[in-house]
Amino acid sequence: MELNRKALFKSFLLYLGLLILIELSSVFSKIYLAEKSVLTLAGIWMLLTIPIYILSKKIKYLNYTYSVFNALIAGVAIGSYYSLKAVNLDNIFFWIVGFCLAIVINYWLIVITNKYKEISLINIILSLIGMGVTIYLLITLNSSLGTYLLFLTVIYLCFFISLYLNKGESFKYLDVVNFASLLMFGGVFLIILIIITEGDGIEFLDMSWWKKKKLME
Repeated sequence: MELNRKALFKSFLLYLGLLILIELSSVFSKIYLAEKSVLTLAGIWMLLTIPIYILSKKIKYLNYTYSVFNALIAGVAIGSYYSLKAVNLDNIFFWIVGFCLAIVINYWLIVITNKYKEISLINIILSLIGMGVTIYLLITLNSSLGTYLLFLTVIYLCFFISLYLNKGESFKYLDVVNFASLLMFGGVFLIILIIITEGDGIEFLDMSWWKKKKLME
């Protein structure tokens, strides 16, 4: 089956647009919005996002706007976290350009090889390795760069997970992007919750390693 290149292009382009929206809303939130109220909003949206995702498959206009809502709320939650933890955002432009370049390169690799599954899987593996590195930077060095790169890696990872899980080469671009945005928002909010509560906010996960480290400090 021939790959639907038009849908592929739209999915990559739309996800890049979501990244820009996340970055802009995070900067706005860091400067202008109150941290606690935004994080409360993100928590409410976390409860609603899966039901709304299901509804978006049946409601046309919701299908077109669902990923935008996820990106906006993820962005303001990230910005509120940056403000709460006084994260320094110097030189973020370099990493945004790197993200966009990686997306463009992978798009052309898929177009040339027609193997989106294999390339998506490679990116998933590389992203998981990258997350390990950024978590190390965050925990051992308390690095602002580690925090920023962790969010960026999660955003990148979720797109390729969605693309990999796509059932056929004649996919619909909104299905890929909406599911990716669902994973992305969940991942971003979970990371924020873990960090600001030092693991106590998600008791269903085994965070004993995190708590032991905090006790030793």
